Amino acid sequence: MSLSEKTIEQRYQRLTDVEHVLLRPGMWVGSTKHRVEELLLSAGDGTFVSREVNINPGFIKVFDEVISNSADEHRRNSRLNKIDVTVDGDRITVRDNGGIPVVIHSEYDQWVPELIFSELKAGSNFDDTEDRLVAGTNGVGSTLTNIFSREFRVMTCDGRQLFEQTFANNMHERTKARVTKSRSPGFTEISYVADIYRFGMESIDIDHVDVMRKRCIDIAACNPKLTVAFNGVSYSFKSFVDYCRLISGDVIHEGSERWQVAFAPSNGSFEHISFVNGIETRDGGTHVDHIVSQVVDWLRDRVKRKHRLDLKPSDIRNQLRVILCAEIVNPTFSSQTKEKLITEPRDFGSKHEVSVRTLKALFASEVIQRVLDWARQKALAEERRQLRELNKNVGKGKVLKLIDAKGHDRSVCTLGIFEGDSAISSFRKFRNPQTQGAFPLRGKFINVTEHTNVRVMQNQEVRDLITALGLRMGEPPTGMRYGRILIYTDADPDGDSIAGLLVNAFGRYWPELLEKGIIHRVRTPLVVVKRGKESLWFFTMDEFKVWQEKQRSLKGWEIEYKKGLAALEDNESREIIQRPNSFAIVGDRDARLTLDAWYAADPSQRKIKILGGDEAV
Repeated sequence: MSLSEKTIEQRYQRLTDVEHVLLRPGMWVGSTKHRVEELLLSAGDGTFVSREVNINPGFIKVFDEVISNSADEHRRNSRLNKIDVTVDGDRITVRDNGGIPVVIHSEYDQWVPELIFSELKAGSNFDDTEDRLVAGTNGVGSTLTNIFSREFRVMTCDGRQLFEQTFANNMHERTKARVTKSRSPGFTEISYVADIYRFGMESIDIDHVDVMRKRCIDIAACNPKLTVAFNGVSYSFKSFVDYCRLISGDVIHEGSERWQVAFAPSNGSFEHISFVNGIETRDGGTHVDHIVSQVVDWLRDRVKRKHRLDLKPSDIRNQLRVILCAEIVNPTFSSQTKEKLITEPRDFGSKHEVSVRTLKALFASEVIQRVLDWARQKALAEERRQLRELNKNVGKGKVLKLIDAKGHDRSVCTLGIFEGDSAISSFRKFRNPQTQGAFPLRGKFINVTEHTNVRVMQNQEVRDLITALGLRMGEPPTGMRYGRILIYTDADPDGDSIAGLLVNAFGRYWPELLEKGIIHRVRTPLVVVKRGKESLWFFTMDEFKVWQEKQRSLKGWEIEYKKGLAALEDNESREIIQRPNSFAIVGDRDARLTLDAWYAADPSQRKIKILGGDEAV
């Protein structure tokens, strides 16, 4: 039937409160559809484990309404210090040692227990001039449980009179209240058989039992002077931190009169277990934000100052697990299910500032170490991405200044790296074109330890050199175009420094070249002395002075001080190019070089950066 065909009476309806609750349960108890969730549940040994469960949130909510009534009464009256919960088949019973006044309300002419448990919008939580620290807010809680029950039985004793009444058929039926005199200690017992078919259930399975048990444990944790028993097993906590340690082991905890807060590392995304007046706020809310924002702001500032990392708030937040129990005056929630607190912080009725001591402990904890590790991994991933982009251009095109070897067997080819262009003409003259190549440097080579990998790869000299060698940044040295690398630099401090910078670069990015002895330094003369056809080469001034002191006279000797490769004569250039006197530079993966020989100047006078550290070698 279309809307236009319906009568006015069919189009517009007025439902009773009970009819509305049953027709629109989502508004009152949340979803009545099953969903799979990952929840922290009791492992049976006193700890908690994360387990996947298939539960109906609405069913759990109607149970929570009853047990929350008892917990609220404990907050009003400390004499109520024990709650017993049993689940027997489909019947759930919640009993406490409190008691409701068994009197007739003079204004409504109704027994107070009947008013509380069978009237929506009835209860003791409507005086907003009173600062209440309880979970109840709208006066509908346990009445909803009554409506969603096939049977709902109330027994309560105030020490003078005993009240008994039974409701049935989703509160459509009720017996007449039975009141008798009694001297029994005060108690309240609610026993109900849930209308499980309305929740798509055929029985109360183990998943729902475990979630109800966890709720009992939570209430005991939030109320240290209250013992809560579930199916005969009692739970009580001396303090909230004892509960926190069952969840996260070693936690950083602090508390004040109305706030208990604990911190621990998360599993990579922000986690919170939070309560307001004993109610679990699954979706968090303003109380969680109030605490977390303080922590994140302080830690972010400290990381920026100490580690020079400008992190986003989420970078730190994602590494935190917060366990929080707050007492909020007259709390306001986003819905009747009370899963998210929306009370503004100015209306909390109290204020909690996270102490500097706790903040410093967090900064020194695994939480920040994980943040730093994550930041480094993120930076490394970004650097690798950028390197992949830069590597795409490596090997493309010709390196104009490269004098390439022409032979096909590249394993026998050597690449000489020369300090400047001055010696290149001699190299062309005396080299073997099939096996010898040359690469002239322009000035000092970049110190790779002072720059990021991406910055190093943006250096044209680096790109040209690794293209000439067939290397790629961030990849092992396979498929090299040369089997050996010879470093030709002047026999002076500048040449020594350039050689060290080259070794530094190869050792940082391709340590295999050092392990296999592929990199050599060619010894070039610093002083040459001649007499007739005799010629002596000295590679250090110390060597020359020792020889000089042994001579009775230098008469007839011609002494030449070589100020660089360009100062070598043809026969000297031919010698270092065709028969180079070289030594392999050997290192290991730990970047600790051992030199078979290294241009043997006074070690104390030679300090160069090698593989990231200042070493005298």
